[in-house]
Amino acid sequence: MSMVTIDTKAGRRRYEDIVQEFHALIRNGDLEHGARLPSERALAEQFKVSRSSVREAIRSLELQGLVVTKRGSGTFINTEDLDSIVALLASTLSSGPGSPDTLDDIFEVRHVLEPQISAMAALRASPEEIEGMAQILEEQERQIADGQTGVDADTAFHFSLATATHNAALVKVVSAVEDILRRSRNQALQTPGRPLRSLASHRRILESIKNRDSEGALRSMDHHLAVVEPAEISSIQSSAINAQPEG
Repeated sequence: MSMVTIDTKAGRRRYEDIVQEFHALIRNGDLEHGARLPSERALAEQFKVSRSSVREAIRSLELQGLVVTKRGSGTFINTEDLDSIVALLASTLSSGPGSPDTLDDIFEVRHVLEPQISAMAALRASPEEIEGMAQILEEQERQIADGQTGVDADTAFHFSLATATHNAALVKVVSAVEDILRRSRNQALQTPGRPLRSLASHRRILESIKNRDSEGALRSMDHHLAVVEPAEISSIQSSAINAQPEG
């Protein structure tokens, strides 16, 4: 590991910047699976931070599955299980939040995954899960009627589809993408008529799932992403471009 000075960004605590630095070192190949981390004291000196910040960062990395601590041996990089892969995926997508290229990548992931997820949900969702989806859409309708964007219910509906596949890997990947996408979704839902279009499209998807129509669910989600949501990405891209500093 090369010498790094942590420059804490506004709104983030120091340990979070250390975590982000470790993510970057892993993504760039500077820290490979099985690599043993230096001691807590050495890391504190290397990052020019307190030992308590290092401890908190290591705890966070352990929760993400990116490091494992072996009593008497030390702390080691772990990048060979699902949790660690998903953590790196989320970190990669969030490394340039708001940029048009990053948003394009996120939407491309969704176009690959979500139609198939909807098809799987139509075949695997339990009656209780289907009822839960219906309740989410009722909540989305209430939020919109109250003058809100409905973003909370919108996000919950998409996540409920992933949950209904009963595939742990898909749930974790969708969770990583949705957490990031939600930050931009609320802005897009400010567009007049967009919340109601989203709700109507969600209802078509749910109807196919209720009918156990996997092909219909796939087509409905494909339509949702291709027709209902394109305004979302163009709106966000314009805002991202306008927000860039001049010069």
